[in-house]
Amino acid sequence: MVALTAVMTTAEPAQAQPAAAMAMSVGTLDVTPQTNPWMGGYGWVPRGNAAHVVARKLRAHCAVIYDNGVPNILLRVDVVSIPRSVHQRIRSGVLEAGLVDSSSDFLLAASHTHSGPLVGDRPDPGVLLDLAPADAQVVADYTDLYVDALVDLVRRTRAAAATAVSLHYAEGQADIATNRDGLPYLLPTVPVLLARRIDNGNPFAVLFGHACHPVCRGNDTVYDSDHCGYASEAVERALGVPALFFQGTAGDLNPATLGSDSAVAGNGSKLANAVLDVVQRGTFQPVAGPIGTTLTEIQLPMTVDTSDPAARAQLRARYQYRVDNISPTTDNAVDAAARRHAELIIGQIDAGSVPTSVPMPIQCWKLGGLTILALGNEVLSGYDIGLHRLGVSPLWVMAYANEVNCYVPSDEVSWAGLDRNNGYEAGWNTWWDGDEYIAGVGTSMIAYDWPAPLRSSPPGTQPASPDSTEGILMAACRSVLGA
Repeated sequence: MVALTAVMTTAEPAQAQPAAAMAMSVGTLDVTPQTNPWMGGYGWVPRGNAAHVVARKLRAHCAVIYDNGVPNILLRVDVVSIPRSVHQRIRSGVLEAGLVDSSSDFLLAASHTHSGPLVGDRPDPGVLLDLAPADAQVVADYTDLYVDALVDLVRRTRAAAATAVSLHYAEGQADIATNRDGLPYLLPTVPVLLARRIDNGNPFAVLFGHACHPVCRGNDTVYDSDHCGYASEAVERALGVPALFFQGTAGDLNPATLGSDSAVAGNGSKLANAVLDVVQRGTFQPVAGPIGTTLTEIQLPMTVDTSDPAARAQLRARYQYRVDNISPTTDNAVDAAARRHAELIIGQIDAGSVPTSVPMPIQCWKLGGLTILALGNEVLSGYDIGLHRLGVSPLWVMAYANEVNCYVPSDEVSWAGLDRNNGYEAGWNTWWDGDEYIAGVGTSMIAYDWPAPLRSSPPGTQPASPDSTEGILMAACRSVLGA
């Protein structure tokens, strides 16, 4: 049997849905697995927590912000990623229950902790972890309960009494990360959205963010919300109110110190102290309604046009080469995963179901005094730099929002291939038969089950070409931001 630990809490209510312009309710749920042992975050070999050892609980938080009675809902979860199928099921559950007026009023986000469960079907459990069908079914069964529990959290938070609040925004800094692609981009900014009670001015809830991979714990088999969860709990203890973390564009940002429980605590303390310093000494700007929300989806192109029969045939032959030349009994875990991936893509091509593009949701919430831009997928740090240059201020950029389907490299990372982190984020390298027209062995496009890397601009192109991944993404962001 697969189960979730479900402990529901709500922040202290003042009165049922007050008439104030802004009101808020918050719910918390313990989503630490009880029986599902399979973990996400690292790959190529089975990784499971059969003993269900827990360093820090994995949690979900739901915040409902009422703007003149209209609910706007943020749901964030301590999990490595939310696949498209899981996102759509959660969103459908929220909409079908009538919990929001519009789909764009619901925002879902993952913390990206690498010490939590694998949920859903992407990454494919068979490709990523070499799970047997029976074990993959355990993941699927757990996912069913996971979806139901999260929708129920939203339902209960929505039904809870709301408290009249005022919203305030400020930023701090936490120097935790290093750029694993060797780029100069670091994102130390810590956005803080503070809700204060109208009746006494005390804090009611804190929403905060930062950009850094939650891999402080490392690749062991212990459940842990990692440094961002540690920070959330520390802020809650200090202030006595819920603290909700939202991940930034951390695709190429790792903690400078990692690989131990002490690294979790050390980096978590730095982040918590940054938040508390802002709350206690920061210069806040007021944030008010109305809240305008938009939700759109773009399609990111791949380097191979898989809608073209000739291109599909050529790609199939290349994957068949991998199947024929990588032994099914190889003891090289990376090669074995590449073989499993090749078999998956060949099956998709033969069934006529190979994808032609990669979806990416983009969500924008515009408030008086703050714009929140929430990007799907694992977006690299350079995009945050580019987005802040558009002149929208203050701007809070989130990533891992709604669904995670792949990494989203910038042109400079795509062009580099093997030369930056072995091509992991670019999705290609020159190992085996590799080039930019096939998913690279040991790269993220193998992990996320795509047939080819994302398309970049021609090398050296500035600005990005309009038909490239970077060009399409930046144009869409400019459009939703009105920049």
